[in-house]
Amino acid sequence: MDLFRRTGDAEVFDCLVQITGPQLFARVRSRLRSLGAQFDPHEVLQDTIVNIYRYPDRFDASRPGAFAAWSSTIVDNAIRRLLRRRNSGPDVSLSPTEVLSQQADLHTREPGLQAQDHEECEATWSAFHVLLACYLTAFETLSARERFVLQMVEVQRMRYGELAVMLGIRPEALKMVVFRARKRIFDRVGQLLGVRIRAAA
Repeated sequence: MDLFRRTGDAEVFDCLVQITGPQLFARVRSRLRSLGAQFDPHEVLQDTIVNIYRYPDRFDASRPGAFAAWSSTIVDNAIRRLLRRRNSGPDVSLSPTEVLSQQADLHTREPGLQAQDHEECEATWSAFHVLLACYLTAFETLSARERFVLQMVEVQRMRYGELAVMLGIRPEALKMVVFRARKRIFDRVGQLLGVRIRAAA
């Protein structure tokens, strides 16, 4: 995050979203469950990511766990905005025509915002293409066995125990193969993008 704050590089931001997206989504779902709020967690996640992108200058990397704390605050703020919009009904002092106009505005976007959304989508799509190309390059550097194992685990969603029996190895050994293969991919993608990426266990 601090690298994005300093450079504003779209590719760096895309890697940041790729790495932290699952944790942010888990935070969103946890907060919505605790509040009993009936909102789409994907909508809250999108709002969170947009605000991380828009306000990197507000991030302070000087403390341990800075991004987790900062992004959690952004998640909470995104949920508060949705709650305020849900709880604030139309102004009863308005005329019927004004109320209808006010309600209609809730479902429209200003042309400038629509153009901005389109530009952000194009930039995200372009960055995603770059990331996929880097992943493919990294994937091709793995051994045939590592590529097979990752395909079975991550694409076919095969259980470790079942795959271990197929390969004739212990599940613990299979998990180590998966971990090392993922680490090689993350390291290679990081080299190609010029960033350090931490592989998940």
